[in-house]
Amino acid sequence: ATIMTDDERMTGQESSRTNQPSDSVSEPASTVEVIPADINLKMKMGGRPGQRGQISADAIAKAEKAVKKVGENYIEVGRSQVATLIGQFAAVRANPKDARTAIAQVAMTAREIMGQAKTCGYNLLTNVAESLYKFLADRSSLGPKEMAFAEAHLGVMQNVVAHDLGGDGGPVGMELLKSLAIAKQKLTRS
Repeated sequence: ATIMTDDERMTGQESSRTNQPSDSVSEPASTVEVIPADINLKMKMGGRPGQRGQISADAIAKAEKAVKKVGENYIEVGRSQVATLIGQFAAVRANPKDARTAIAQVAMTAREIMGQAKTCGYNLLTNVAESLYKFLADRSSLGPKEMAFAEAHLGVMQNVVAHDLGGDGGPVGMELLKSLAIAKQKLTRS
């Protein structure tokens, strides 16, 4: 099925893009529904039929100011999120051989931390949270080595928020990443 943007619909030209998920069989064109952009939303953005709107510089400045404010106060949110993550991991520790639900909960919290930390400029926390999320995302249980690796992530994250290590964490961040690399080596050893 061919997808057309609003502009292409207005001019009658088709796009070469297709609506085919990469991992599934394509559906017949008769099952594709085109949902046009809401004209009211276009109008709010300064557009009109056949012409795209634009977000005002004032609206962008307000949004950037709001993000900056959240970033300035993020460390308290980050500390709370990491404490929640550690609390959730207690359920995994209690029964590591059958912890699918608890692991999924920890993975989702790590994903939330990843997103917020990135927005607020805590790159080290973002990278460690992403690593933990990817490690846990499809697991239903953890063995002793996997537990140690996950706990190494939690230790690094706890240090980042305890010492307010923004950005890449500087020299301390480098040392924390080295400790995580050592934990990964232990995980992969037979």
